[in-house]
Amino acid sequence: MTKSILVVQELYPEQIDELKEKASDYKIVESIEEADASTVEIIIGWSDDLIPLIEDEASNVKWVQFAYAGVNALPLKLFTEKGILLTNGSGIHAKPVTETIIGLILGMTRAIVRSAKNQENKEWSHGSNLYELAGKTMLIVGAGKIGVQLGKVAKAFNMHTIGINRSGREIENMDDQYTQKELADVIHKGDIVVNILPLTEETTHLYDEDMFSKMKDGVIFINVGRGESVVTEDLLAALDNGKVSRAGLDVFEQEPLPEDSPLWNHEQVLMTPHIAGQVESYPKYIFPLFMKNFEAFEKGEELPENLVKLNDGY
Repeated sequence: MTKSILVVQELYPEQIDELKEKASDYKIVESIEEADASTVEIIIGWSDDLIPLIEDEASNVKWVQFAYAGVNALPLKLFTEKGILLTNGSGIHAKPVTETIIGLILGMTRAIVRSAKNQENKEWSHGSNLYELAGKTMLIVGAGKIGVQLGKVAKAFNMHTIGINRSGREIENMDDQYTQKELADVIHKGDIVVNILPLTEETTHLYDEDMFSKMKDGVIFINVGRGESVVTEDLLAALDNGKVSRAGLDVFEQEPLPEDSPLWNHEQVLMTPHIAGQVESYPKYIFPLFMKNFEAFEKGEELPENLVKLNDGY
């Protein structure tokens, strides 16, 4: 029976042609409706509409290539039960997320957003409370591929960088580094705290009243990781009592953000609607990553790029 690769992720026509050439032993299927559960071995992309195909007793899916970094919304338990390999898009978002983080920070600290509002009203106001990044310390929580890129840019601003990761392995572009278990003891070192953590049991509501109380007075808090890592009410309290001077948020506990959320009108908050990781072209990044993994898959080797640990959730 012919093996097949189901493509539900957008790819360029020339990439489909290359896939057909290099995966000549496979039939390339481009719609779920045409897919046969017994022949599909590889899925490029994801949709919840694929769950019945995987749950089918005849299912022969061995590997799913996901486009994004965060995989907490995927049926990881089902993948584990079926023995399906999962690779994600970790790393392809490093530059756009970094650009968003720096944009949020500069938008608040250099009065760019306030000046834009003043421009609408033709109001010439110098304002106050401008803030310089040079000499400040950026503490990056979840310093993976995005954190490495962010550290590089932060150092270009002459900032001191501190990286936090789970393993304690060496992190490029960090002046200092600590493990996630040490976070509560060192979080006071950061003038700017940036959360890039994935969502796990350990990181859910990590930033609560107690964690905010341990931060430096007047800290800038940025969240581009997962909204559920932050207790929103506790962040609002920290903003109102001055512990957090400014917050740049791309992710939220509830998305879309409810219309009655106090965050909408908070003067010390700058928000983007979960777009930090968006790239100009997913096919440009995902296809080369997939092909590198496919070469190893064909040889029966471990997939070298972004193999997700299903039990850990990242």
